[in-house]
Formats: sequence, C-alpha cells, structure tokens
Amino acid sequence: MKKLTSKQYLIIASLIFGMFFGAGNLIFPVHLGQMAGKNWLFAAIGLIISGTLIPLAALLALAVTRADGIFGLARPLGKSSP
Repeated sequence: MKKLTSKQYLIIASLIFGMFFGAGNLIFPVHLGQMAGKNWLFAAIGLIISGTLIPLAALLALAVTRADGIFGLARPLGKSSP
C-alpha cells in the first residue's frame, strides 16, 4: 500500500469536507427550518440523513470494498452465468 503525501492528504480532506459541507448545507438548513415550523425536528433528522449519513455510507462502502470509484464498486462479484 502506497503512503500518501501531505499534499494528497490535504486534497482528500478538502474533497471530503466539500462532500459533507457543500453550499446546500449552508443555505438549505435555514430555509428548511423556516418552512418546517413546528416540525423542525423531522426536518433536521431528514437533513442529517441526507446530508451526512448517506455520504458517510458512500465513503465506508468505498473503503470496505477498496474500489477505485463507482465502477469498481458496482462491478459483478462473481462469474456471470451463460
């Protein structure tokens, strides 16, 4: 396994930060909270699931499978049947 350089760590960290905290996570929660009113808890839970847990699950899936990307993650596991 190849050791990463400091520059590569910085690039990876900025990409992960951008995935978790995009412009939508800066603007959307305020608007969502204003529109949700008394149902703000359900809105917050939905935002946490869609804005944090799903990207985290994607990172974990790539880490566990050691795939190069989406094509490596989606490739067939076994031989195809005739």
